[in-house]
Amino acid sequence: MAEFHTCVTTTQGLNLIALSHVTKCPLVLTKMTIGDSRPTDTSATAISAMTKLVDEKLSSDITSLKKIKNADTTDGRYAAFGKFANTTLATGFNISEVGLFAKVESAYYTDSAWDGYTGDEVLLCYGYADEGKTDYLPGKDTPMAPQEIGVYVSVGNAETVSVHISDTQVVSETEFQAHLTDTNAHKDFVGCSETLDGMRGFVPKPTKGQVPEYYLNADGSWKQVKQRSVKDVIDIIYPVGSVYTTTGDQNPNQLWAGTTWERYAAGRVLMGAGAYTENGVTYTYTNGGTGGEVKHRLTADEMPSHSHSASSSTANLTGSISTTKDDSVTLSSDIGTSGIISHSAGWGHYGGSASGNGVTTSLSIKASHSHSISVGSTGGNGLHENRPPYVSVNFWKRTA
Repeated sequence: MAEFHTCVTTTQGLNLIALSHVTKCPLVLTKMTIGDSRPTDTSATAISAMTKLVDEKLSSDITSLKKIKNADTTDGRYAAFGKFANTTLATGFNISEVGLFAKVESAYYTDSAWDGYTGDEVLLCYGYADEGKTDYLPGKDTPMAPQEIGVYVSVGNAETVSVHISDTQVVSETEFQAHLTDTNAHKDFVGCSETLDGMRGFVPKPTKGQVPEYYLNADGSWKQVKQRSVKDVIDIIYPVGSVYTTTGDQNPNQLWAGTTWERYAAGRVLMGAGAYTENGVTYTYTNGGTGGEVKHRLTADEMPSHSHSASSSTANLTGSISTTKDDSVTLSSDIGTSGIISHSAGWGHYGGSASGNGVTTSLSIKASHSHSISVGSTGGNGLHENRPPYVSVNFWKRTA
């Protein structure tokens, strides 16, 4: 353990104590510093003239202040404490010097009693340890608890003595327990409201049964957690009316107790509700509406416009020729043996000269007739597939 010489109050420190007494303003201890050197001249006179440490390494706010009871009540001795952590210290060092800084607290520094002092902190007292009687503080690579250092200082007839204590300092378990039992520790803790900010925070004591199903609300009160069970969570994720989709055989009635589900949309494709326009035509789908067919038989109106071709067979014509003797016609000349005159009033004769009466020949053809054409039907009058390619899944709709 380090052995330090008695701390010497500096000339600046003595002036500060006197100033506190004259102005009746408090003497405020502001910080403590440590270093790894010592003065070359260790006389009381040389130390009294010092204004800073020889080689300062770390600084700490004052974490606590205790008044020391002496037989001489005018001595005004105090013990000030600071805590030094090595979390930011790159390289360790031997603690061989310590200094305590202070200032006089006032809202103004105007009258002649201040003698030019403007409230700056000064080195109040200084102490050092000889070689071989120091403590070593390792660097940050060696984790360790913060080291507390106390300095005893005499403030004589200073008006009052106080400290600025930072809320970022690390406290010991003993100090923390003392803080918890201090009846005045949390008097200024006030919770917030909808219109006002809180003061320093407010943590009320929970009552029996409030943990772990309660949480501390921003207004300083304990609120019950709404999502206390699986059902509370499902109520958020799948409220009544929601559809749960799964490719497995899970039954949500069994998965989530307290909820009620029914199979939904069996054999149907889910369609988004709302209006949809395609090729200038708007289709409207209402929520819960149904429609469509698995298979469909086309009607004539649904068939595309088209034509049919047809053919018929040919028919032979039949007829007869008849001849009659016509006594009113006289042959006037000869005809050849190969000549035949075809006429309704014609005549004809083979061989020799014409003589006597002519012969009338007539041709009759029965050509009146008709054709019949029939076009046959085809097709099986079946239904065509109306479904898109699909994959079946299980839909469940929550009803309660």
